Amino acid sequence: MIDPSGPLPSTVYRRRRALAAGGAVAALVLVVWVVGALIGRGDPALEATPVAAGSSSPPPQAETPTAPSSSSTTPPPPPPAAEPPKPTPPPGPPQPCDAAQVSVKAEVEKASYPVGEQVGFKILVSNTGPLPCAKEIGRAVRELVVTSVDGATRLWSSNDCFNTGGSEVRVLRPGEVFDFGIKWRGTTSEPGCAKHTRLGPGDYLLTASVAGKASDPVVFRMT
Repeated sequence: MIDPSGPLPSTVYRRRRALAAGGAVAALVLVVWVVGALIGRGDPALEATPVAAGSSSPPPQAETPTAPSSSSTTPPPPPPAAEPPKPTPPPGPPQPCDAAQVSVKAEVEKASYPVGEQVGFKILVSNTGPLPCAKEIGRAVRELVVTSVDGATRLWSSNDCFNTGGSEVRVLRPGEVFDFGIKWRGTTSEPGCAKHTRLGPGDYLLTASVAGKASDPVVFRMT
């Protein structure tokens, strides 16, 4: 077995055995190298992905912004303005009324009347000032006058046929109203009550006056 025999020289057989043994050794070395290379390289996919360490802490909560507190507070509403004190009347009897603080108005009870029906008129007198005052408002200084609608023609006066004598001084308190009424028959008049003529349908004006102060005219209609 160590020295094979054959037709060839023995050197040939020895050379063949040496070559076979060398090839086996080379193949073994190659196998060992390949296996080592594979083990040394490892799995590139595992090396590329880092493993995060586990943690039991919950994720941080989003911070909710809070409005900054202020030490200042809303001031309370101002107290309601006190009413100015009412003026105190001077000692003694009330002073005479100034013309500016006396209001005079004429009033017709209805806006329209049929011809022949008596018409209701009124004079309204009031004190628009802050203090009581004294005023003569008697028949001698009161008057109601009916004119044409343009105011140009005087048709009737309450003083033409009624007694205008006597005095009536009144203390007018602020806001107090005195009213004086009269019925008109729908006729004309003249001073001294000498002549009367019944007026026909149309528009007319009524004006009141007290101590020379006249009211605004009021329109009324006869149908």
